[in-house]
Amino acid sequence: MFHIVEKYRTPAQIILGVICLSFVFAGGYSLAVPGTDYISKIGDIKIKVNDVNDFQRRLQNASGNSVSKQLAYDSLVDQAYIQQGAHDMGISVSIEQIKQVIASDPSFQENGKFVEAKYRAFLQQAGMSEEALVNGLRQQYAMQTMLNLMKAGNLVSDTQATQMVNLLQAARQLQTITFPAADFASKVAIDDSKLKAYYEANKKQYYLPQAVKYEFVQLSAAELGAKENVSEAELKEAYDQIPTSASAPKPALEDVKAQLTQEIQARKGVAQVAKMKESVSDLAFNNPKTLQPITDKLGLQIHKVDQGWITRDMASAGGMPKALQDVLFGNDVLVKRYNSEPVDIGNGTYWVVRALDVRKEHQAPFAEVKSQVQQDYVAVESKKLATAAAKQALDAVNKGTNSNLSWSPSADLTPQQAVALMSKDDFQSWIKAKPANGKPAYIMLKDQQNPVLVKINAIMPPQDMGNVLPQAKQVISQSLAQNLATSNLEWLKSRYKIKQGVQKLETGDEQ
Repeated sequence: MFHIVEKYRTPAQIILGVICLSFVFAGGYSLAVPGTDYISKIGDIKIKVNDVNDFQRRLQNASGNSVSKQLAYDSLVDQAYIQQGAHDMGISVSIEQIKQVIASDPSFQENGKFVEAKYRAFLQQAGMSEEALVNGLRQQYAMQTMLNLMKAGNLVSDTQATQMVNLLQAARQLQTITFPAADFASKVAIDDSKLKAYYEANKKQYYLPQAVKYEFVQLSAAELGAKENVSEAELKEAYDQIPTSASAPKPALEDVKAQLTQEIQARKGVAQVAKMKESVSDLAFNNPKTLQPITDKLGLQIHKVDQGWITRDMASAGGMPKALQDVLFGNDVLVKRYNSEPVDIGNGTYWVVRALDVRKEHQAPFAEVKSQVQQDYVAVESKKLATAAAKQALDAVNKGTNSNLSWSPSADLTPQQAVALMSKDDFQSWIKAKPANGKPAYIMLKDQQNPVLVKINAIMPPQDMGNVLPQAKQVISQSLAQNLATSNLEWLKSRYKIKQGVQKLETGDEQ
């Protein structure tokens, strides 16, 4: 069929192998009963179970990652809409254009000439007929043409690109004034009625989770080993065991004495822990309500953690090992108030813990949390006063009536830095503010810990605008193209409703 294609030498527009492997909308009907040969149908385009399975497999092979059947199916649905739209518009590709693409593909050439044997070998390896290949390429070209049309009409002017660069890349030269909320705390009027009203309005904030205060004894190989004496005979024995070679002579004993001493003490510490662990366990079990016998008989110090309540979330955030959390907040320690068994917390260290006091999960009454309520109330009201002062200063500078403010030294801030420092609302205010007619722009950042008044003196475009502008135009164009394609695809979806067939998309076995 392609005996005349050797005359074509223009570059290939499509990598043939990719097109052949990615094309999934082959025609044909295997069953006569309507609906039994597809999952879904868009216009005249059918999506079959085999289509989805094949496309899923090819996506996974190409990406090296797992791809769900649902994702593969959704992609085929979008392609079907585009293909149907191309068909409706009469978009087609001539056989001569397809011949040119095949003939100019380097995979089928030798010394710049088309080799039919390579082409036939490809078809045989792919298990594809020549007719199926031609139909696949024709439809793929039509779909690509349709997609290009869907993205068309998105020219970007220099003015648009400059505005975008100034908006998203230009640094702002600014000065600030911070209004610390703490400076207004003394102005907050406090009485029980106000505190109770605040408590009632924020009651959920004072729902107290289960918590504990506790004590523990520690059995540590490092601590026990550090107390052990190391004899000269032990040092000599350890020194004699150091391997030697012609390329690495043995160091002098004095040079490694400290290291050997630590290693010997560490081994002795591990042995001491193994020896004492059973005694510690017995003493904890036989005296379940106190750790004192462990201290009296074994000399292990009792450590108290009783300066504040510890919740499980706090323990986790503080890096407490999970095994210790499970014991400390378990039934024996938290409910029965018994000593724990020795808990391995790593690095040759074991703890035996006992609850000193337990706080049940409960809604704290006002009297119990009054001091915290007062602290929170003062913080909130102080922030309100600070914000009001900042707002008053903002109004004054906008009117040009306040020139006595102590602004910070001038600094530059890029949009990338600003978005990391500000809330969404504050950033939008900041990015929209523009100096005009030689006068600075003023805004107030409300969502900071303390309100901040900002004076923007200048917007400084990138120095290499000549290089940045073409890149910006390309980015904007691509974004507009994507938005336009999405809108057109939505229009196609509104025109063609999906018709469900008998075949089902099986996704239940996916993890």
